[in-house]
Amino acid sequence: MSNVAYSSKKVFKKALFNIGFQVVPIAAALILTPYLIENMGKDFWAKYSTGISLVFLSNYFSFGIGPTLNRRVSKIIGLKQNYRIQAELRECVSFSYLLGLAFFILLQAVLYASYISESFSILRTDQDYVFYSIVLCVFFLSFLIIPYKSLLESFSDFYFLAIARAITAAMLFLVPFLYISLFDVSLTGISTTLLFIYVILYLLYFVRAKSYEGKLSFKMISPVNWEMAKGLFRFELGFLKETIWFSIFFATSAIVLFFDRFYYPLFFDTRTISDHVTLLDLFNRVAIVTGTISLVYFSAISVWYQENNLRRVTANLKLQLIGVGLLFFVIALVSYFFLDTILLWWLKSSYSNFIESNGFRLLIGTLLVNYTILLIRPLQAIGEIKQVSVWLMSSTLLYLIIVLFLGAFYLIDYHFVAFITKALIDVIILVTLLRRKKIL
Repeated sequence: MSNVAYSSKKVFKKALFNIGFQVVPIAAALILTPYLIENMGKDFWAKYSTGISLVFLSNYFSFGIGPTLNRRVSKIIGLKQNYRIQAELRECVSFSYLLGLAFFILLQAVLYASYISESFSILRTDQDYVFYSIVLCVFFLSFLIIPYKSLLESFSDFYFLAIARAITAAMLFLVPFLYISLFDVSLTGISTTLLFIYVILYLLYFVRAKSYEGKLSFKMISPVNWEMAKGLFRFELGFLKETIWFSIFFATSAIVLFFDRFYYPLFFDTRTISDHVTLLDLFNRVAIVTGTISLVYFSAISVWYQENNLRRVTANLKLQLIGVGLLFFVIALVSYFFLDTILLWWLKSSYSNFIESNGFRLLIGTLLVNYTILLIRPLQAIGEIKQVSVWLMSSTLLYLIIVLFLGAFYLIDYHFVAFITKALIDVIILVTLLRRKKIL
């Protein structure tokens, strides 16, 4: 399988297909966001977008079980020892249940405490509390999907994954649009619909992963069985160690992407939070490029490195860095001249002084932060997970200090400083690490 599914040409085609297919969620976001802000109001939109951020946090709270399974199964495929896949999958499924339940209970407790204390501008009414409670159920389901999604990534099944991810991302905008069009603005109704959709997604990912049993000669793990239950508190040490270091990477990523969304509401009203989140959600669409490319190449680099094919690793990594670097430069250049005009046309009456003042500089910070993903993932793919995570802890601590300062002194307009500072330091260190490993 490694000679076919992981050839440079095939991996490149899959990367392009995955990026191309992301036109669907991008179009949904660009077309529907102004409508949703206008019809939901900035108050409801701030709550909804924050709730959706909780769903995405499942990937960051998962202790890295997904990429751990991806890397280890990719290594197994490179060694042509497919019989070991079942044991690795069992570890990941057990972990997903344990972590999912633990974080679900913890976050429900935090949610209740926040609701009682009325500390957050986005959590004041009974309806707000019910909405976030249902969102946490979606969060739990997202945890359960991780093992099967990651297994498909290690199998390089990126055609199916591209379609599934595009539909999932688009649903976050289509569901509220359709619900509002057919009924009325109801965060409870919208979140319940999303919960139903995620149940279907869970079943689809499982069935798709199971279809590889015959082709790769391994046995799938059923979502509910006694062996899996017994493994909830008994893990293979190697798998556990790797997930711990991956978890640090995801924790640092979660802080950079989401901490401000839950911290700034302590100091700013929902209108300001809505504008801030709207800009970040728009600009972070570039993560579709870096995230998709690094994900598609992650398992391939792991296999190539296992085969000692460093020349192929280096050539494909340089292709990614140069290609994405040029794309981001063009985006920045065009935005310097036309971003305000585009945002005014896009948001219409929802356009504000905050958006005008902060648009371009937040974009630059977002581009730099997302570019570092292309430097992080190759190091993780070749097993340098601990070294990368240790460094990211340091740079993220600096980012966190800056954000805490900005919130406490009501300086949300300077949030871009935290982005740019962290990104520039990370680029210098990560490039140095890549050169030491002779893959750049």
